[in-house]
Amino acid sequence: MKSMIFGAAGILVTAGALPVFAADMAVAEPPIETPIVETAGIYDWGGFYVGVNGGYGWTNADSGGPAPAIDQDLGGFALGAFAGYNFFNNGWVYGVEADVKHDFNNERFSSGGTRYEAETNWGGSVRARLGYAFDRTLIYGTGGWAFTRAELRDRDAGVTEKDTAHGWTVGAGVEQAFTDTVAGRVEYRYTDYGNSDIFDAAGRRGDLDSHSIMLGVSMKF
Repeated sequence: MKSMIFGAAGILVTAGALPVFAADMAVAEPPIETPIVETAGIYDWGGFYVGVNGGYGWTNADSGGPAPAIDQDLGGFALGAFAGYNFFNNGWVYGVEADVKHDFNNERFSSGGTRYEAETNWGGSVRARLGYAFDRTLIYGTGGWAFTRAELRDRDAGVTEKDTAHGWTVGAGVEQAFTDTVAGRVEYRYTDYGNSDIFDAAGRRGDLDSHSIMLGVSMKF
């Protein structure tokens, strides 16, 4: 009888302690999920690209020798195409580019009572490029070799001289990547073609140089 009483008492004591024990147990918290933050990547300027451009050029035909000398501006629009390859490294962009263009700058003028007609038509260049990119905006310089096909006619004597003049070119530009593959640019260049044989039509020596501003759009592959 006594054992039954003690057993029942033990059960009651144990039952009463269970809530206290349960309250003392640590409740496991569910793991806190770390939010995923997406960061925009830096635009990669590296790779092969092709494009088209158009703009305006100011070419000067300047002869020396005895008066009357020829000093004529051959201004006109230009259309062309270009292609190149860029390397990209820690913001620096460097590579090589080639272009070809057609000038629309035929001019008729008189000098010393003689009527002339002059123009440059096809031309182009092969250049190195070096710049720094601020993500999708690239500021660059460029320089290299250039050529142009020029012509001078003495309209009174019927004498025509043609020449492919060679020289150097240097310039700078800004390029903006609108998408991952399409970019636009504006570029200024100065080109010195040196002496040209076209001035033989006027019986003298002379040289050609030009300034140009071109707008272009390109696609990167």
